[in-house]
Amino acid sequence: MNEKPLLDFLQKNNIPYRLFEHQPVFTVDEVAVVTQVDGIPSSEELPGAHFKTLFLKDKNYRFFLVSVTEEKRVDLKALSSVLGCGRFSFGKPAELLELLKLTPGAVTPYGLLFDEHNKLTFVLDEDALNHSHVGFHPLRNDMTVVTTTPDFLACIEKMGYKPHVVSIPTKGVSQ
Repeated sequence: MNEKPLLDFLQKNNIPYRLFEHQPVFTVDEVAVVTQVDGIPSSEELPGAHFKTLFLKDKNYRFFLVSVTEEKRVDLKALSSVLGCGRFSFGKPAELLELLKLTPGAVTPYGLLFDEHNKLTFVLDEDALNHSHVGFHPLRNDMTVVTTTPDFLACIEKMGYKPHVVSIPTKGVSQ
């Protein structure tokens, strides 16, 4: 996926951001080694909180994007109870591509830009509000867009979503 539609959206809506380029990362266990920041060679580390985003569906085929701080291991059964919906399973790659034009390994809340029929619910870990900056992939996994948390929330709202900010139930801390 090309990051241009997102970067154009951010610029059009006056949402400040920094763009960090790095090698592709497919899991939160991989460390992103920054090579450029805003197009300039750099070895700067990614600032702010880093997130993983889960593409889920419930038994009624309602779809959810759940963004949680990277160290958490989500308890899907408890989360479905918190959200008052059916049992969760992971959405299929074909559904992810159809709904958000994303591929596994590059799942991001910025994919909501392509949810033309508002079929998804966006859920954000309340711990995000404890950080001044947040970082998410910009539709591809070899870059990270870092914004202030308020700017990120404003961006999501400009995409037509009110994030459901909840305490994400966990099974423990990932090692």
